[in-house]
Amino acid sequence: MRRLCLILALGLLATACRAGSTEPVTAVQRPVATTTTIPVTTTTEPPTTTTTLPPTPTTVPEQPSADPPPPPPDRSIPAAMMGALVIAEGGADLFFDRTADPYVRAHEGLVFPVIERDDEWLQVLDQCNDPGWVLFDEVAFSAARRDDSRVGAGMEFSDAVVVVDPGHGGPNVGAVGPAGLVEKVVNLDIARRLRDLLRRPHTVDWESGEIFNGSAIPAAGQVWMTRQEGPEGADIETGLTFRTTLSDSLNAHALVSIHNNAAPDGPFEGPGSEVYYKVADLESKRLSGLVVEELRQEFSAFEAAWVGADDAGAKVRVGTDGVDLYGILRQSDAPSVIVEGVYISNESEEALLGTAEFRQAYADAVYRALVRFVTTDEDGSGFVDTEPFTGGLSSGRPAGTCSVPAQPEATP
Repeated sequence: MRRLCLILALGLLATACRAGSTEPVTAVQRPVATTTTIPVTTTTEPPTTTTTLPPTPTTVPEQPSADPPPPPPDRSIPAAMMGALVIAEGGADLFFDRTADPYVRAHEGLVFPVIERDDEWLQVLDQCNDPGWVLFDEVAFSAARRDDSRVGAGMEFSDAVVVVDPGHGGPNVGAVGPAGLVEKVVNLDIARRLRDLLRRPHTVDWESGEIFNGSAIPAAGQVWMTRQEGPEGADIETGLTFRTTLSDSLNAHALVSIHNNAAPDGPFEGPGSEVYYKVADLESKRLSGLVVEELRQEFSAFEAAWVGADDAGAKVRVGTDGVDLYGILRQSDAPSVIVEGVYISNESEEALLGTAEFRQAYADAVYRALVRFVTTDEDGSGFVDTEPFTGGLSSGRPAGTCSVPAQPEATP
């Protein structure tokens, strides 16, 4: 069982050891190295010997991987009508009106949902929720998932299409901790760590939750980020409509929005993690229960003066008319959840969020929940009932300062 030790300032945190899963699936025993002798078919050569090494434990990177380099442009017109694209190396012109001048030369590496195609033109929704057009030969296009596969027992993780949404961005900073830690920065770091896990094969010991560099679980089929690290110095803002349109244009199996919380009701026995799900979507509810389970198991390896809401757990937030209040859930067609890992407004939990170990633990927990969601029929736990909320619906609009990051002009 993995033990983590964190020594933090002011004596807020102490040594803690990892608790077992509240509802573990079949345990996977850690394999040992084996040696196999394979006879050859001739009599003139000796047998060959190969060694199979066991999976190796993953390490905690100080930083997640950088954004991948921009792709080369497409060479042929895509056949599909919907999907997503990445701006190719050198950038791409975006047009509101194809007969007028472009309104921006979008920065290479940016991601856009494709909502329509007209021969060599692709219509996208930009980060500010504005429709625009781009030529196919300045982008790399990926078609939407066309099959009707449903998550659950029998589905291969290699077929999964997952969209990871780092909450907030740009002038929408989210919550700020008492020591100044900014939620949008933490959310992006955790989301990128989750992206890195999803893009590589692993082996999981489901009894302890430890993740290894292995091959039992393949990489997810497609992994997309609604907000990237982006160009150097950029602080990308994306509207909620852009985020959900990206997920829908890919026909994603899951959309996971990463956040951290503020304004608790008071002290809580253990981590006060919350996961919101879509009120009318049973798969969204199932995913929320799995995420709550994994977060509680993972965070029990750390000590803090935990706080939480009285109804912490997997839940909905709806108005008196029964409609989801949060736009990321209300507007998405995919099974979607909003994850509020811990309380950045709480001094000791903010201190945890300031460490690479805890951010990686957050990503590890959501990764395991997604594997279980896609490949099993498990329901998870931690569901709570909530009263209708009197607040208004969140809009999909970004701030008025929103702009698409531009490709810098080439120097002579």
